Parts: sequence; structure tokens; C-alpha cells
Amino acid sequence: MLKASSIRESDTEAGASVGAQSSLPTTEVSSPNRSYNGSIKESHDSVLTRARSHFSEEITLVHADIPIIACALVSGICDSSAYNAWTCFVSMQTGNTIFLALGASGQPISHPYGWVKSLMSIFFFLCGCLFFAQTRHFGAGKSRGILSLSFLLQGICVIIAAALVQGKVVPEPFGVNGIADEVDFIDLIPLAFLAFQSGGQIVTSRILGFNEVPTTVLTSVYCDIASDPKIFAWDNVKRNRRVGAVLAILSGGIAGGWISRSSAGLSAALWLAAAIKLTISFSWAVWKSKPVALINALSAGANWHKFLDHKTQFSSTVGRVELSGRLWDHGSSH
Repeated sequence: MLKASSIRESDTEAGASVGAQSSLPTTEVSSPNRSYNGSIKESHDSVLTRARSHFSEEITLVHADIPIIACALVSGICDSSAYNAWTCFVSMQTGNTIFLALGASGQPISHPYGWVKSLMSIFFFLCGCLFFAQTRHFGAGKSRGILSLSFLLQGICVIIAAALVQGKVVPEPFGVNGIADEVDFIDLIPLAFLAFQSGGQIVTSRILGFNEVPTTVLTSVYCDIASDPKIFAWDNVKRNRRVGAVLAILSGGIAGGWISRSSAGLSAALWLAAAIKLTISFSWAVWKSKPVALINALSAGANWHKFLDHKTQFSSTVGRVELSGRLWDHGSSH
């Protein structure tokens, strides 16, 4: 008995000593490098998270028509400069289609192969539309990041064209009054980049819902202005946008013509167009987001309409059942 009790007492003392040791404060010092690296990693992750959240937010359409009208200014600059240099357009593909049709009869006589440039411009314009239309698959193409990246790529295309002209990679253009019996195919390189980026801006106007500002042509815009029943109304936003697009293309065309005629030359006009594109890209990156309350309200409204539709269908079904039951009861009573 004494031996058993002594064993239990020794076990108790051992457990107490272990508990005392476990209750003592630890003297292990955390590694400064480990905590420092951990804080850097957490800060880096938080910055990436905030940036990802910022650029994935959908923009508000309030005043978003201003950058689109600025795209019309770019079209005026590029088209006037391109036509004055290469006798074709990079944005207005209606004119290029006519030039392509004239090429079937070997006209104009001064540029018998000018239709090749028009054909290439149309082709790369279509490629640009197809490429930039894919942005619809990323947040409907209305997020800050997608819009900013889209216009950054467009600006890079204009920069490449301007660099090719300024670096004399592309030979001095003959102009409208010059005579060229054959096409210098190196001229097609800047035309391709300029036409490609033009497709991006008209796609963006469609994605954002500003169909009244196509940014590249004015025929339909003139028609819409003249046939607008509220043309003289004080508050007519679409009319204002159309008039703004007309003035933008006209101003851009005048500026492009004077700049390309000056000693600065064609490259200066293209550098100006590139600067406008990059400015638009930056503006999209910091554009105000759509209010969350509005998004929730729109979502709730859509769900409410679905509920009303289901309720209406259910009520009509119940009404038909009740009517059938009454007719059955009436027939049975007779």
C-alpha cells in the first residue's frame, strides 16, 4: 500500500512539474526577418486585391460620352492626315469602299493601285472590330481595366504608326496631287495599325450604348440630327452628342490638315492622336464607378419583375382551375 501511494504521489508531482513548465512564459523571440517579410507579403497582397477590385468595377455612364466624342476628334485627325498622305481613309470605310469600287475601272488615273490601300484599311478595320468586340466577355466590356487596356492598345497602334513615319521607315508620301503608278507596300504598315485601332473606338461606343456617336462616320449622324422631332428641344442629350461628334470630326480634320501641311508633318498629327488616345486610357482607369446602390436596385428590380411574372402566371393558372371547378359543379348540379 505504501509503495502504491508513493507511486501515485510521484506521478502527481511529475504532472504538476509538467504543468508548471507549460504555464511558464516562453522566451522564444520571433524572427524579425520572418515578421518583416510576412508584413510585406500581406501588404503586397492587399495592394493587388485593391487594384484588382478597382479595375474590375463597372464605370458609371455619367459624362462617359465625352471620351467617345474625343474619339471622333481622333478620327478627324487620322482620316485627314491619312487621306492627304495616302489617298485613303483609316476610319471612314464608306469612302474606302468607293475607292475600292473605282479600282475596278483603274481609277483614279493618278493612283491606279490606290484600291489596294483601301482594301487593306477595310480589312484591318474589320479585324480591329472583331478583336475589341471580345471585351464584351469580360464584365460586359464596361469595367475600368478593360476600357483602359483597350484604349492603351489603340494608343500604342497610333504610336507605332507615328514612329514609322517619323523614323522615315515609310517613304515620303506622294499626297493627293502626286502620281504613283504602283503601291509601296510598306505604306500599308501604318495604315494597318491606324485602321485596326479605329475599329476599337467604334466598338467601345456600341458597348457603352452611345450608338448616336459612331465616332467614324457622319452620314447617319446627319440624318438623325435632321430627322429628330425634338431637334429644338432644350434638353436633348442625344442631339447634343451628335452635334458634338460632328464638331469633333470637323475640328480634327482641320487640325490634321494644317499639322500635316506644316513643317511638323504627318508624324506630328499622329503623335497628337496618340496623346489623345492615351489620355482617354488614363481617364478610364480613374473613372468613377457605377454606384453600388444603383446596381443593387437594378438587380432587385429585375428580380421583382420576375416575381411579378411568376405571380401573374400562378394567378392565371389558379383562376383557370377555379373556373373549371365552378363549371364542373354547375354541370353536376344539373
